[in-house]
Parts: sequence; structure tokens; C-alpha cells
Amino acid sequence: MAGTIPVISPESCATRTGWHGWVGRCIAVLLVLLAWPTAAAPPIDGRWELRIEGHQAFVFGEQGFGGGIRIPWEVVIQFRIENGTFGVGSGSARWIERTTALSAPPGWFDCRRVDGTYLDSNLKMHATPRIRFAAFPVAGAVVDGRVEIQPGYRPPGNYLAVTYRCETRNAIAENWFDVAERAKQVHGKRQDVETRVDGVYRVARVREVAPLPPERRVDLPLEDGWYFAEGTEVSERHVSYRLQRVD
Repeated sequence: MAGTIPVISPESCATRTGWHGWVGRCIAVLLVLLAWPTAAAPPIDGRWELRIEGHQAFVFGEQGFGGGIRIPWEVVIQFRIENGTFGVGSGSARWIERTTALSAPPGWFDCRRVDGTYLDSNLKMHATPRIRFAAFPVAGAVVDGRVEIQPGYRPPGNYLAVTYRCETRNAIAENWFDVAERAKQVHGKRQDVETRVDGVYRVARVREVAPLPPERRVDLPLEDGWYFAEGTEVSERHVSYRLQRVD
């Protein structure tokens, strides 16, 4: 039957011609098996691209009580595999000019991105918004059909630094600043804030830093079209990964 691999056994090989006939028939069947077509593993040599897309919400306060902005970004990692071995790799990152204002409860806070500056760990001043590494080297390895990608930077890794301003005239939000400060301590947010109060009017100018992926080594199957996502479109942080061949 077409597509069925023959089975070798003494019974299937035996004939009335005796031992020599049995050997001859088995040799013939073995030759058929050696010539039988087998499915080959897809080639992995060539250029590949890992596209990581998502957004980060910067919130002064809690998710249910505070204001902020959401900024989308993308990270693109390209690498080459030669003779089954990881070759040259490089990465790039950028933020996308499509900022969304956030307010919880809706309508309580008026927020927007503004230009600003921040001081990095080396005491160097930078303008915001800024990505720490807009371009970076990438190392890696191919192991058992998977690829391990290691970005060429150390902690604090790559990050997006922004400045935004939020204000409210809602008298019910009088404890906004206290809640925001407590949230910062609990969640370890990297925020630096200037606040001002004038009666019921409250305004906060926030400098904030959030990490960008990949934050550490990435291990994924070396499959064209592989996709994975975490978070949702309304989550504070949303990340999707897509691996594709590009040649």
C-alpha cells in the first residue's frame, strides 16, 4: 500500500528456497527501506527577525485611582544562523508617538506627555522621552532546535524614560498624592514627582522609567511564525513576540 513502510521479520522474508533465499529477500527489503523517503527537518540557516511589540502604562497612583499615559513601543532583533550556529545579531528599540491618556475613575484626571529631563545612574542629564539603548548588540546560541537570545546590556537593562503631567480639580481626589506615594513604595515604581496643590486643584509632574524587553535571555523555538503574547490591550503592560524568517 502506498505510504506504508514495509515490516521486516523472519516470517515475511522466509521462502521455500531455504537460507539463501531468506537472506536474499531480506537484503532486497533493506534496500527498499534505505531508499524510502523521509521527512527532512526544515532548514534553519538564514536571517531571522524577532519582533517584540507592546505598550507600557505610566500611572501616578493606583490602577483604580490615578492618572497617567500609555505609550506603545517596539523592539526588533535580527540575527543570522549559519551552518546551524548563531551568527551576528543586533537589536533596535523605539517608542511610538501614539500616547493615550489614562484616568481612573474616568474623567477624574487630565494627563498628557510633556518634554522633560532626567538624571541617569551615571549622573548624566537626558531629555525625555528617551530609550536607553536605541540600538544594541545581541548574542545567542542554537540548542536542540531552539534559539537562545541574550541582549548585550546589563542591569538596569534597556528602558523607556518619560515625563508626563496630570491634574485634577475633583475635590473627591484630595488623597490622590498620598495614594500615589504609597503605590510607588509598594510596587517599586521608578518615579520622581513634583506636586502642587491650590485649593481643590492638584497637579503632578512625573518623571518615570519602565523596563523594555528583552530584560534578560530569551529562549524560544526556532519556528517561522512562532507567536506568544502576555497581557492584554488594556493591561498596564502588554508584550507580544513574533519570530519570522526574513530571507
